[in-house]
Amino acid sequence: MFDVYLSADAMAAATEHFRSASWEGKEAMGLLVGRVFVFEGRPYAVVDEYVTAANDATAVHVRFAPEAFSELSKKLMGGRRVVGWAHSHPDYGCFLSTTDVATQETYFQEPYHVALVVDPVRNEKQCFKANKGQYAPVSYAVIRKKS
Repeated sequence: MFDVYLSADAMAAATEHFRSASWEGKEAMGLLVGRVFVFEGRPYAVVDEYVTAANDATAVHVRFAPEAFSELSKKLMGGRRVVGWAHSHPDYGCFLSTTDVATQETYFQEPYHVALVVDPVRNEKQCFKANKGQYAPVSYAVIRKKS
């Protein structure tokens, strides 16, 4: 069992957003939306969609722009659940910075919450969880719908 299962469509949407931002020399971010399940007492997330809105970003910092929150709330209507967040580290690898760890621990405290970090330049991807100021990579799989 993996800690998180990401739909290929969600991964592609996030990766394209991050690649596009990297062409401008910027980081980017969004939310992972999906469902939560429990297997043998252990929760795991299934990410169905990547959603984003306006970002305020530089080469080493990103956050949602103030106007993004009303747009995000509309996208999340209908009982959809945020199961984590995703952001890019263009050309400096996959890890959680101290700011990222603080973000994870402040806003994504559920045991199923994950942080997906993508380096679109190096084509690297990794999911993480954080606890008590530390972070660790977690297992993930990219899944495709059967045709």
